Amino acid sequence: MASEVVDLGDNELWKFQAENDVELEAPKKTVRISVSLIAKRNLPAGITKESDKLVAALMKLTHLRLDRENIGEIDNLECLGPITNIYLQQNKIKKIENLESLTKIRFLCLAGNQITEVENLHHLTGLGFLDLSDNKIDKVNPEELPKSLVILTLNGNPCTVNPDHRKQLIQVLPRLQQLDGQQVTRQEKLEAGLEVSDDEDDEGLEDDDEEEEGQEEEIDAVEGKGMFHDVTCGIVERSHERVKDVLRQHKDHMTELEEVRSQSALTMAATPRLSSRMSERSDAD
Repeated sequence: MASEVVDLGDNELWKFQAENDVELEAPKKTVRISVSLIAKRNLPAGITKESDKLVAALMKLTHLRLDRENIGEIDNLECLGPITNIYLQQNKIKKIENLESLTKIRFLCLAGNQITEVENLHHLTGLGFLDLSDNKIDKVNPEELPKSLVILTLNGNPCTVNPDHRKQLIQVLPRLQQLDGQQVTRQEKLEAGLEVSDDEDDEGLEDDDEEEEGQEEEIDAVEGKGMFHDVTCGIVERSHERVKDVLRQHKDHMTELEEVRSQSALTMAATPRLSSRMSERSDAD
């Protein structure tokens, strides 16, 4: 019969290490967002040596990539300029905060963190894409979400088991085209009590032909189903695959620990019998 793998907390793991002399990797300390970290991930090498050029580069930055850096909180972003895309997936972030100064955000990825509540987002009136998959969100307050959302992903959160989860979000997000990886259909909009034009089909909304002139190409994509849809779906899919890989690695690690524990228990159980046999042989001699 196979041994059951037990998921131990940090304290239990270190206690198990002390008792069984097993070396475990220490939990990594979370880091804070800093200018040096932003520059390292997003600017050309060597630019940090010239402060004037560094400030100028930060003020021109539009895409911020800080995924998989073990970041514990969203902070110190006031020094940035017209940021439109933020990638903070696969970190240790617990709270959505300190985004007030970044009013031009169109794309925000916070997948694979430790967020428990959707908050501090309603002021981001241009946000089109939001990925909060694989967090710890129990309940979503729709009023905290900006009405501009076109694509919203909450897969891997407890809130998605709510039978009214999808309907409630469609009701308050009139521009939503995709929710949790599935297209929002015309029928769903009708059932949610929204007004739907005759030219909207069951595959979602058509491109908006009345956008203001001068908007960036990326914003145009957010409004329709073309390039933005393809790119963002690919990012979400890759993000989910990375989460699965991490979970598989963790499971394998726990299986190894359980095998070590079982082997240690067998060794300890066999020791008294071995000692008894050696004693019997000694008496016989």
